[in-house]
Amino acid sequence: AVLSGREIWTRKFPASRKIKRSGYVSQAAPTPAVDADAIYLFFETGDLFSLTHEGEPRWKRNLTRDFGPFQGNHGLGTSLIQTGPRLGLMIDHSGPSYLLCIDKSTGRDVWKVDRSPRVSWSTPTLAPIAGREELFISSNGVLEAYDFSNGKNLWRLEGIEGNTVASPAVANGLVMVGSSVRENCFAVDRRGGKEKAWVLEETTCSFGSPLVVDGHVYFVNRAGVAFCHDLKTGKKVWHQRVAGSCWASPIAVDGRVYFFAKEGGAVVMEGGGGEKVLAENPLTITGRIYGVAVVDGAFLVRTGSELIRISE
Repeated sequence: AVLSGREIWTRKFPASRKIKRSGYVSQAAPTPAVDADAIYLFFETGDLFSLTHEGEPRWKRNLTRDFGPFQGNHGLGTSLIQTGPRLGLMIDHSGPSYLLCIDKSTGRDVWKVDRSPRVSWSTPTLAPIAGREELFISSNGVLEAYDFSNGKNLWRLEGIEGNTVASPAVANGLVMVGSSVRENCFAVDRRGGKEKAWVLEETTCSFGSPLVVDGHVYFVNRAGVAFCHDLKTGKKVWHQRVAGSCWASPIAVDGRVYFFAKEGGAVVMEGGGGEKVLAENPLTITGRIYGVAVVDGAFLVRTGSELIRISE
């Protein structure tokens, strides 16, 4: 239960194969998807399945059995995306890569697009516009747009470096790429214009994805340096160190911007492009902070072994 943390049910399913753990391999990095009807889960083993909200199995399949084993140094990081009737999943790795669209009710493929081997841990961004479901992918050297209804590639931009983890951000007609390499964080027209709207010379981001809010775009890198830029021009408004190295993406709520460091520090900053720090709070955690969500007026913080609720 969200308010109390009380366990409502638990289900265990045998993994299709064993995965060696490490500091970058958790077996459960992909974030589940949930809708009014069911829960959808994807694991490093290739197991993909759906449960009812009472925890009863609906369907199950294994992608490594269907399409071959995953090949890469640091496991999987990509998560499920969803529309009303469908799931989306991108598997970019050293082996035959692919983009899938899956029927939620049956678990069967609606379509599959084969991709070149391309090691990446990024999750695509779904951004509908004018009645069309457009899917944007930033993945190890390429930025692409797809029509999610049929898998048609709309456009692609190559020659990018360091864009292996962050999901693209889409806002105000722009697609923004986050990269760990300088001069590779940039924005392009979402309609596929080859000319970049702006390029950031010094700004980088690593694990966290760009955050767009109130006419500004925020990046935070692995070293714990946050950057704020004007969304329209890309001009830097400020940069400063926050609580530490950030693996979770920044979050905006009620006019404030929050940065959660992986070791437990949290920084609250004023929104609207302001650089004032409103609060710095140490969080007592076990392990590292991998992700943060906002639910019913509270933060849900996920570490490797804990789920923590923070609220008033």
